[in-house]
Amino acid sequence: MAHQIFNNEIAYKGEKPWHGLGAEVSANATGAEMLTAAGLDWQIETRKIQMEGNGGSILTENLKSYRAITRSDTEKVFQVASTIYKPVQNAEIVDFFREYCEAGHASMETVGALRGGAVVWALAKLNGTDGDANIGGVDPVKGYVTLATSHDGSIPTTGFATQVRIVCANTMRAAFNANKGQDSFRMVHFQKFDDKKKEEARKMMGIAIEQVQATNEVSARLSQVSIDADARLEFLERLLLTGSALESIIETQFGHSNEGSLLDSAIAQTQRQSHEARQDRLGKVGAAILDAIITSPGSDLITAKDTLWGACNGISYYTDHVAREMQSGNRLFKAWFGENDNLKTKAFEVAMDMAGIKAPAIA
Repeated sequence: MAHQIFNNEIAYKGEKPWHGLGAEVSANATGAEMLTAAGLDWQIETRKIQMEGNGGSILTENLKSYRAITRSDTEKVFQVASTIYKPVQNAEIVDFFREYCEAGHASMETVGALRGGAVVWALAKLNGTDGDANIGGVDPVKGYVTLATSHDGSIPTTGFATQVRIVCANTMRAAFNANKGQDSFRMVHFQKFDDKKKEEARKMMGIAIEQVQATNEVSARLSQVSIDADARLEFLERLLLTGSALESIIETQFGHSNEGSLLDSAIAQTQRQSHEARQDRLGKVGAAILDAIITSPGSDLITAKDTLWGACNGISYYTDHVAREMQSGNRLFKAWFGENDNLKTKAFEVAMDMAGIKAPAIA
C-alpha cells in the first residue's frame, strides 16, 4: 500500500498530490467535509480490556488500568495504553486551523492518514507572502504548516512548518529557532489538547511563518553558492559519514576516537583520495543521493545546478520520492516524522556551514 495511505484515506483541494492518491474536494470545503471525504470522520474510543478465561470473559485487576485505543467505525485497535492516555480526535486536528483559514491567514489543502488511520494530519498553506517565494525568479516554493497526531503512539501530537518546492514537490524543514526544540509544537499523549495546549500550538503557528520565511531566505542564499564535484562529495561526506563509519575512518587515520576538530581532519583526509574511493565509501544511499542531486526534477535550474541549494534538494528528493521505504509503505512517514526528516534538516545545516551562513535568529 503506497506510502501507507490505506483506502485513499486522504482529501485534497486543488492540484492532485504527488503520490496520486485521495479524493478531491471543492475549494470551499470545510475541515469536517474533508474528513468525511477522506473517510476519517470517526472517533477514537478508549475501551476496557477483558481477558478470555475458562469461564468466559473476565476483567482482571491487572487490566483495570489499561484501555484499548480503538477507531469507532471499524473497531480496529491501534494500541493498548494506560488510563492516563488522552486521545486527540481527528476533528480536533482539522478544527485547529479553522480560525486561521477563516481569517485568511491560511488555507487547508490536505487532510490524510497513514497506517489505517493510526497517524492523522492536516496540511494548511500559508497565504500570500507569509510563506511563498520565488528563488532566483525561476524556482517557486510555498510555505505550509502541518499538525499531526498518532493513535498508535508512534509520534506525539506535532505541529511544524514545511517549505515545499513546487517543481518536484520536495518538502524541506530547517530548524532556526534560537531555543533548540522550540521550532515545532509537541504534546505527549498523556496531556490533553486543551485551551492551554492549543495556545502553545497557536504560538507555533506564528513561529512557523518566521521559520518558513527564514528557510526561504537561506534557500535563496544557498542557490548562489556554486559547488563542483569535490564539494558535492564533501557535502555528502559531512552528511552521511557519521557514527561508526566516521569513527572507523578517524581510528584508521589518526589512531584515536572522534574529538573536536577531528571531523574536519577526517573529511580532509578523504578528500585526498580518488573520487571513486570516496563515492564507494558513501555506499548505495550516497550514490542514490548523488544521482538525485544531479538528475532530479529541477536540478537543471540555474538556482540548483551545481549549487548548495541543489544539493539540499537532492537530499529531499531522495527521501520524499526515492528512498527504499517506498516498498514497505513507510516512506512518507519517515520523510515527515522520522529519520529522513532529520536528514533533510541536517542537510541544511551542512550546506550553511559550508557556505559560511549563520542561522537566522528566530525568537
